[in-house]
Amino acid sequence: MSAYNEYSKLVRIKNGHLNDKGFKATLTLPANKTLPRQWDYINFYVGINGYECGISCRNQTAWKENGVLKWRVFMNGDGATTYGNLYADGATVTISIEKNADGLAEFKVNGSTLKVFSKKLDPITNAARLVFASSQDTGYTPPLDPWSVLHDQVRAYEMKYKDSNGNWVAFTTGSNVSTEEWPLGVATPDGKKYIVDKTWIGNADVYASVKNL
Repeated sequence: MSAYNEYSKLVRIKNGHLNDKGFKATLTLPANKTLPRQWDYINFYVGINGYECGISCRNQTAWKENGVLKWRVFMNGDGATTYGNLYADGATVTISIEKNADGLAEFKVNGSTLKVFSKKLDPITNAARLVFASSQDTGYTPPLDPWSVLHDQVRAYEMKYKDSNGNWVAFTTGSNVSTEEWPLGVATPDGKKYIVDKTWIGNADVYASVKNL
């Protein structure tokens, strides 16, 4: 994803410590979503350096099962994107990415390894993180179109980061949960943003949605 060539809205959950070695969270996926165009997408993912892996939705055939639009595991890194299982609206899925004992990025879903990437994570230049991202395929050149990619509440809980000593530590700092809009510095025509509820951040629990109000 690039802030210079996408029309997107994001929630970033990260300490920003380059010595951290991973991030994990359990997600309850939204009960409803709206993706009007083929190349619109919603991604909820964990990342470290350029490796970004998690759960996505696009209004395309590969994301449908018996005609019903689902959520799909994706794995970005080492120059290619690969995919995994489909999940229904409202499903609960645990995702994690970490620097493993061999110094490689390892992605797990529900505790099982799905991907070990091939390049060493040395140094770490983009800190371990959890991101909610919605992108609209209507162009990023002003004037921007009104926003129409929507989803009900996604919940991330049991959020943890892997510290420099390899310990999994609860993520409880609300000031490290931020929103962002792309293209940077361009006002959206309708002011629609991610709605983030950090009421339970002390329990490593956060909620977010993009909705018509």
